[in-house]
Amino acid sequence: MAKPGDDDEQAIDRLTLYMLKETYCAAAGALRRMNPSAAEALFQAFERQIADALQRMHAHRSEGPDSTAIALAVGDRIAEILDQAHRRQFEPAVAPGPEDRSLKAVREAGISSEAVEILADLQRRFPAS
Repeated sequence: MAKPGDDDEQAIDRLTLYMLKETYCAAAGALRRMNPSAAEALFQAFERQIADALQRMHAHRSEGPDSTAIALAVGDRIAEILDQAHRRQFEPAVAPGPEDRSLKAVREAGISSEAVEILADLQRRFPAS
């Protein structure tokens, strides 16, 4: 197998970060719904561990002369992911109401139940005004 070029390495890094971000956000939301107090404690521990690692990177200059700038950039990127996960965690829970007529029609049309659930979730998150 040939060694990936620079463009391939950038694509690998970008897609890896994207997949980790999406997975973390989904897991954070699920954990928050299952046990909010345990989730909060775990998220605080994650944030403390990340902050400590970035502080060590800065203090020990482990990434060379630009360690501080690198630590700040990494912190900014991680903060964006944590902020996104945090927003998803605190989406208001909406009590199920009567099924929307459009959902009933979609369900009766033979669309998969998974697709119907996705549509129902979108309707709950973004209700028509």
